Amino acid sequence: MPTTRKLYDSIFKKILTLSSKAVINMINGLFNMFYDPENSTVSYHWTENVHDNQNSMTTTLADTILVINNSDAYHLEAQMKKDDSIVFRVFSYGAGYADQTKEILQDEEGCQVYRIHFPEPCVIYLSNVPKSVPDTYSLQVGFGHTQNITYNVPVTKLTSCSVKEINNRKMIILIPFYILKLREKLRNKKARTPENIASLKSLIKTDIMGSIDKNVELGNITAEDGAQLYRFTQMLYTRLYSQFEETEEVTDMVEQSIITFVDVFREEKARMEKRMAEMDKEIADKDKKLADKDNELAELRAEIARLKGSDK
Repeated sequence: MPTTRKLYDSIFKKILTLSSKAVINMINGLFNMFYDPENSTVSYHWTENVHDNQNSMTTTLADTILVINNSDAYHLEAQMKKDDSIVFRVFSYGAGYADQTKEILQDEEGCQVYRIHFPEPCVIYLSNVPKSVPDTYSLQVGFGHTQNITYNVPVTKLTSCSVKEINNRKMIILIPFYILKLREKLRNKKARTPENIASLKSLIKTDIMGSIDKNVELGNITAEDGAQLYRFTQMLYTRLYSQFEETEEVTDMVEQSIITFVDVFREEKARMEKRMAEMDKEIADKDKKLADKDNELAELRAEIARLKGSDK
């Protein structure tokens, strides 16, 4: 069984490879952009990074650069805990990408122009973090005595967002990690009161699964995306909460909900595949009729030509 950290990493990476529509909607929400989710493309630059943390080698969560429409790059780094060094790593990874995509151009006068492009960065804290974590990391970058710039990295604190905000910004593919909102509280056995267990059930059923259902219905994500997000939610719930005897009822609800959603998804997929097969057959039948008409027309033209020839 993978460690909890590896599980987070794996799920985050899989989330980023859902449908391009779902990923584009998330990019629009995170960076306040307006890409067309129906007609935009997504490509990936993955990096695996290991750093020394108090003499213990640990791997960071997924560090990913997404390229939209083969031109605009966005750097996403997922974090679980406060990390004051994160802005340095983001800058370093961004510089690595800039080096790989450097350009030598010519200006209007024919002189060479050298250009690098840093991706737009964003740090996403998936779990609860202290208030001391800023909304934007700012890194002062000095170039000798000639120039200084400020490199800003915006921060999204997922569990500090309201469900309404997540839905309005169409960042629904991050919603499985919203289950971390109650993790710290429910680690304490004394805090696993009926009221808090009810809050956990509501968080999963209403906030997470309800949001997934709503976004599938609105077309912000595909039904297959929805089924995957249900599964990711179940995986996280199982790792974080299912071992508590107080959550038995919630476990049953989660299992039944995913079975229901997946069954409905499979039925809908089967209906769509059947309808597509019927439409393919209708098109094939029409093509055959058109081909028959073309043959009849060709034979008629040949007969007219023969008759004209016999009149001479």
